[in-house]
Amino acid sequence: MKLRRTLSLAALGTTIALSASTASAQAPLPNVFDGGNLWRISFYVDAAPNHLSQAVHDICFLPYIQVGGIVQGTWFSTTFADWNGRYYQEGDEVKMTGDFFNNVGHDHMTLIHTTADVPGVAGAMAFKDWTQWLENGQFGLAFWGNARLERIGSCPTKLAGATLPQALSEPRAVSIDELRRAEGDALKISLSVPERLTAKGERPISPTDPNLESLDAYFKRTGQGSVSR
Repeated sequence: MKLRRTLSLAALGTTIALSASTASAQAPLPNVFDGGNLWRISFYVDAAPNHLSQAVHDICFLPYIQVGGIVQGTWFSTTFADWNGRYYQEGDEVKMTGDFFNNVGHDHMTLIHTTADVPGVAGAMAFKDWTQWLENGQFGLAFWGNARLERIGSCPTKLAGATLPQALSEPRAVSIDELRRAEGDALKISLSVPERLTAKGERPISPTDPNLESLDAYFKRTGQGSVSR
């Protein structure tokens, strides 16, 4: 679901009101925001016998609304322009939906946390499925793969010439008004992220294009800094 599309915040508010009696429940831990909201996501091709790694991106998760033990919020890629969406986590299961190329392309990921953070050793990891498709006026063009999500640190305070408000990195649940502002900030920054190209300098067919330039090449070409633990 694209950030620029209208979110039914009224309906979300109703859900929160109905769930007020459980609002004191603890947010799932580990989750994709608390403890570091910058993650690296990798796409592995289902059709390849060895599940070849095909594409790698960095994802920034923004603060969440908490409804009982469920959290939901906004994400955007810091390494692929105009690629963003929403996330939802219940227990150890994370669901992500997103769009790219002005709503022509879509993603859905379902990931399960299998490891927690080990300070100084490794970030939390989640694994499972990633489906991506592009509309073409007929049946569409679809890609199916496995996914790995690994926490690598915290989202940079400055990105693509924009500044992320400090509130977007504080480990806490937010109000609906704060979520609205976070979505606006995320979309603005997402649209200004430098374009990711293929190794030949061409426009990729999608974020999972097997010919994408490496992250190191992207960071060097654009001057964007990589953030890691």
